[in-house]
Amino acid sequence: MGEQDKRVFAHADLPAVNDKLSITLRLKIHNHSSNWSAVFHKGTGDFIRTPLLQLTKNKSALHARFTANWSSDVGVYEPDDGLLLNRWYHIAYTLSDPEKRLDIYIDGEWIGFYGISKIKVQKVIFNDGPLYIGRAHSYLGFNGEISNVRYFNWRLSPEEVIEDYFDESQKKPIVYGSKIALAHVSTGKYLSTKGIKYDLGRNVQHYMAICDGQELDLKNDVWTIIGANGISIKEGDPVSLNNIIGFKHQATGCYLNSHGTNYGRVTPMSKQQQVTMCSDRDSNNDWVIRRYNSTTSYDVGHLMNGDIISLFHIRTNKPALYSNAILLGDGTQEVSCYGDGSENNNKWRIEIIN
Repeated sequence: MGEQDKRVFAHADLPAVNDKLSITLRLKIHNHSSNWSAVFHKGTGDFIRTPLLQLTKNKSALHARFTANWSSDVGVYEPDDGLLLNRWYHIAYTLSDPEKRLDIYIDGEWIGFYGISKIKVQKVIFNDGPLYIGRAHSYLGFNGEISNVRYFNWRLSPEEVIEDYFDESQKKPIVYGSKIALAHVSTGKYLSTKGIKYDLGRNVQHYMAICDGQELDLKNDVWTIIGANGISIKEGDPVSLNNIIGFKHQATGCYLNSHGTNYGRVTPMSKQQQVTMCSDRDSNNDWVIRRYNSTTSYDVGHLMNGDIISLFHIRTNKPALYSNAILLGDGTQEVSCYGDGSENNNKWRIEIIN
């Protein structure tokens, strides 16, 4: 990420905030800047900025601010001695108007806070502006890397910050070419096949995708992460969240697929959209991958081992990969595309297979 780079997320795409929020992220700085640098900034101008995190000039210390009803420049200035270059840090920013405080953490350790003193009359002012990651308004971004940005509509407790830090620091990244398995969180069963096929008419048959067994089957439950149809990727590159990817089944060489429900092409029990495995490579094999979140599609960063995810089928207007405890005649579990991704049955855990 360079000084001119930014990503912008609309207010409507973020969790709805009432009077508290938190942001966590991983950050690596390649070189210090002679000017103030923006890490994140939510708002429509330089002084509409709840929340804001900047790096101070020359030594890259944290500068955490928010807008209030008595000042547009409130917060914590240089609570540390500055970040070292070329080292990953976990940063947490938590803010609450009811609790009248802003707290900053590095690598799970509490390093600074600001407390509102006149608690009856002084308030934090939240806004409906976009969230900028990197360059924002008159401030340049930073030279470095950022990943695993997470936006919460509550104030994380110290224990939750520590949990977020250890979750991120101990996970392994998933890259293109990774061998993985997908476990359905609600039932604990793995996405798989038994070789049974759907008859789609005109002599076209696809393998039926199912969930079968709470113990990993290294023959039928293993998939390879690949790029979207027609998109060139480099094996070994990390997989970004909110990205379009594909899955290739190791045993059959087929691709995780779905399609419309016309001509009666629905699942046998729930009559929902079929999920299949086919040998043809096309856009029906493309899926958007996100960490599971019941309220928003917002997430940035990279896919990590153990993440709880949702998968959305692109070609059919993004219904989410779904399963439930309803069993087929052979005792396996039906898999379909259904819903907007907000249900517990849309939750899948992604696991690297060594």
